[in-house]
Amino acid sequence: MAKVMVENGKIIYRKLLDTCELLIADLVWAYLQQEDLPAKMCCSSFHAEIGRVIVMDRNGKKEVFQFESMQEARELLERLQKENRDLAVGYTEENRKRFE
Repeated sequence: MAKVMVENGKIIYRKLLDTCELLIADLVWAYLQQEDLPAKMCCSSFHAEIGRVIVMDRNGKKEVFQFESMQEARELLERLQKENRDLAVGYTEENRKRFE
């Protein structure tokens, strides 16, 4: 799951053994993705939720940040919106055509 920090206008995250950075000002599109997972443990089952934030920068580079809950994903997306007012947010048909 994502270990993501937002500070000094950057998203700082780990990818394998490397520490990576993305400038928030370079982001052009961000959206949420939710995955519901039924899970079983021993004698019972439960429902797990995975939240993802997908971001794209002006060079077309995509990064996916995966969280154990949608709340964590929403918090990251809100933070990105506050830091970059020009960021297109949401997986809409218009944004898809514009950025993919």
